[in-house]
Amino acid sequence: MKNLSYALSLTFVAAVSFIFIFLAVGMVPYWQGMSGVAIQAWWSGPFMNFSTLMVPIHFLSILALGFGFFQHRKEAKPQKLWWIVALVGLLVCQSINFTLHGPRLNPALQSGSLADADALGIFDDWDFYHMIRTTFVGISLIALVVIGSVRR
Repeated sequence: MKNLSYALSLTFVAAVSFIFIFLAVGMVPYWQGMSGVAIQAWWSGPFMNFSTLMVPIHFLSILALGFGFFQHRKEAKPQKLWWIVALVGLLVCQSINFTLHGPRLNPALQSGSLADADALGIFDDWDFYHMIRTTFVGISLIALVVIGSVRR
């Protein structure tokens, strides 16, 4: 059960990490070249479909890593510390998702009712917090890789 919990944790945290890196490297530069009106059109169309698919992956990453931590909670102290780092990193990332991106920034950009400058300002906020959440999920992924590299 420990191997399964580790594999699930690594799989779902890696999925979130790679999607966030793709957004940061591939999509943000593309969106930065758009007007505020065009960003809102993109957010209410293709991005809405994408973000709907992401919600289950976010929840599964939390469940898998929580399960992994529970399965490994009695590990030696250095190993347990890496599990705590992984869990805290993911929880910070997901708290940004479910308190800021989901209820405030994404709906504002999907509304289609913002003036161009307002939409660009909200997009700048979205980008800033996206970099923070990407950093924290990256920390979580690195911790899981370290766990995997020292596992017996």
